Amino acid sequence: MTRTSSITIAVIGCGTLGTSIVTGILDPTDKGGITVERAITTVATESSKQRIEDTLSQHASRLTVLLRQDNLRAIKDADVVLFAVKPVKRKDVFSAPGVREALRGKLIISIMAGISTQEIIRLALGDDNTSYNPLQIVRAMPNMAAKIREATTLCTADMEILSPDNLQIASWVFNQVGQAQFVDESSFDISAVLVGCAGSLLLLAIDGLLDAAVAEGVKRSEAQKMTVNSAIGMLKLVPAGDHPSVLREKIASPGGCSIRALLELEKCGVRSAFTGAIMAAAERSKQMSKS
Repeated sequence: MTRTSSITIAVIGCGTLGTSIVTGILDPTDKGGITVERAITTVATESSKQRIEDTLSQHASRLTVLLRQDNLRAIKDADVVLFAVKPVKRKDVFSAPGVREALRGKLIISIMAGISTQEIIRLALGDDNTSYNPLQIVRAMPNMAAKIREATTLCTADMEILSPDNLQIASWVFNQVGQAQFVDESSFDISAVLVGCAGSLLLLAIDGLLDAAVAEGVKRSEAQKMTVNSAIGMLKLVPAGDHPSVLREKIASPGGCSIRALLELEKCGVRSAFTGAIMAAAERSKQMSKS
């Protein structure tokens, strides 16, 4: 593949995130010298097949949706294979007859949560890890904001092995649904849970704020608009140069409402609870390749 590539991408196990990625690459915001000639997706059920065909009907001429029993066909026809299957199903997918042979020479991208590149190598090579050139593998973790092209996608790869062209392709794929950022795999698990889990923890906090507003007589829809818009504006101050603790001190004026609310959270151990939750998620991510 050259730096002006026309490629076919297969997404194996195309769920919600996979659909967002396919949507992005079929209607890219940045051509980047790459054209997706065809996208092939595989799914478990007829209803999922219909869902993807309906969602991407405007791209029907470049889209093929298959059932999972046709995984091998999808992999054979693709230049890039993106694995989006549930981690617990990975062995069944990779050990299917012909799959490992079909992966030779292709760029393998995995968004399987918690599955290390070493585990992907083991799955892709099976018992034979000496007969082939090093595999081209990128491990990635986007978040649900891919649906609105606002995802931060963490990626990792062995840069001594990954070719410049494949680095370009992997980066381009995830830049169509937000921003791709490469990190060392040694910090990938904790970084990935920050990207993948932190949002859900913040949503839990927002839900609690909305409950309080409703209890005080505000309509939930109105409270949601006020809370979310306020949070978005406040969070944008952080990349602008304000440290979270400094912002918190600026807001919490002496004798005011904010300091009372913050003290109540401290009394409940909320800060340490958030820390513990992320560390527990990171530990679970590390263990998933072994389970």
